[in-house]
Amino acid sequence: MKIDQTNSLTRLTQSDALDQKRNIKNTEGAAAPAGSKTTLSQIDTQNANGDIDTARVTEIRQAIADGTLQLDTSKIADGLLQSVRDMLDERG
Repeated sequence: MKIDQTNSLTRLTQSDALDQKRNIKNTEGAAAPAGSKTTLSQIDTQNANGDIDTARVTEIRQAIADGTLQLDTSKIADGLLQSVRDMLDERG
C-alpha cells in the first residue's frame, strides 16, 4: 500500500460537486487532461472497461454515509509500515 502525498484529500462542498457534474456533462467524450481528478460520483460514467466494482463502491459510499464503515486499522498500519520498509530498502 503506497500513499501518494501529491493528491489533496479535501472534501468537496456540495457546490463543488455540482460544478464537477456540470463539467463532466459539458466535456463528455473529450480526453481528460493530465493530472485530472476523479471523484466517486464520476466512477459510474468512467467504468467502460469494468475494472471497478461499482456495486462495491456504492456499498462503501452508503456505509460512509450511514457511519457504519468499519476499517481494519491494523491492516492499514501493517501496509503503511511495509511501504516504509520498502522505501528504506530502495534507498539503502
